[in-house]
Amino acid sequence: MKKVLFTIAMMLLPMLASAQDAVEVDGIYYNLDSEAKTAEVTKGPSGYWGDIIIPESIPYNNDVYNVTSIGNSAFSGCSILTSITIPNSVTSIGEWAFDSCSGLTSITIPNSVTSIGEFAFCWCSGLTSFTIPGSVTSIGDYAFDSCIGLTSFMVDEASISYKSVDGVLLSKDGTTFITYPLGRPETAYTIPDGVTAIVNGAFAGCSGLTSITIPDGLTAIGGWAFQDCSGLTSITLPNSLTSIGSCAFRSCSGLTSIAIPKSVTSIELGAFQDCSGLTSIKVESGNTKYDSRDNCNAIIEMASSTLIVGCQNTTIPKTVRGIQHYAFQGCSGLTSITIPNSVMSIGSCAFEGCI
Repeated sequence: MKKVLFTIAMMLLPMLASAQDAVEVDGIYYNLDSEAKTAEVTKGPSGYWGDIIIPESIPYNNDVYNVTSIGNSAFSGCSILTSITIPNSVTSIGEWAFDSCSGLTSITIPNSVTSIGEFAFCWCSGLTSFTIPGSVTSIGDYAFDSCIGLTSFMVDEASISYKSVDGVLLSKDGTTFITYPLGRPETAYTIPDGVTAIVNGAFAGCSGLTSITIPDGLTAIGGWAFQDCSGLTSITLPNSLTSIGSCAFRSCSGLTSIAIPKSVTSIELGAFQDCSGLTSIKVESGNTKYDSRDNCNAIIEMASSTLIVGCQNTTIPKTVRGIQHYAFQGCSGLTSITIPNSVMSIGSCAFEGCI
């Protein structure tokens, strides 16, 4: 039975002529654009399961609508979805589209798809490999987050945007590191020469890696890039590095020391949050933005005299005026610390988890 659900709001009344919501056709739900005559697959009230075949077009009210997209969260949480056929009419896969579809062991993306949204295949634990068609020009951050069974990426040679190097996903020109497959068995990995940037979440959850070699020439490490890499015991940051993103090394509990090169000019909030094993922090002499004055075992922003990263062996200098949010969060080995009278502010969660 076909059913149309309308969301009515005065400010949206002019749009009702061109859009309809949650139309069910043969067990699949769609959002329709009556002007463009296009349909977007959307989440059904009871979800989806088994084998799903998405048609290239659907009939509705004496019209034909081309199915051009899979909407945000359309199949999210459908853990007993076992297979899905995506037609050549689809050009985009939305954010969280297949989140937690753990029953999927393989999926074929047609050569019509140009964009894959953020977290699109997050927690698809049954996937072991993934092929990027040549048509894809945009892959959102964390698109394959927590895909613990994924061992390799393959990329169509016709792609102008991406390539695979030994199963790892890179930009076509090799300068941007996009995703490391979580299911790989190796414990040590060397990032290819020529990579200058690591995107958000690229290695997140790679707990089996104990060592990562970063090439000279790398300038940027994105947010959450190495989050939950709990097995990582050593990493050397190159002298070319200029920025470290938010929570970049959050929960790398195996790390015992950090050496910040003099080239680094940006360390975002919580970059080393919950790194409980840290005992030594040092900023290289000559850095114009940060220092570790008085051998304090901390990172201090010079302009504001704010301590932004500390560890269990930190001694707060008497010149420090503030302690940043999350500065000591997760320093479980911290037993005591003296805060000098010069400190005028302490950020939220600065000492959370120091037990």
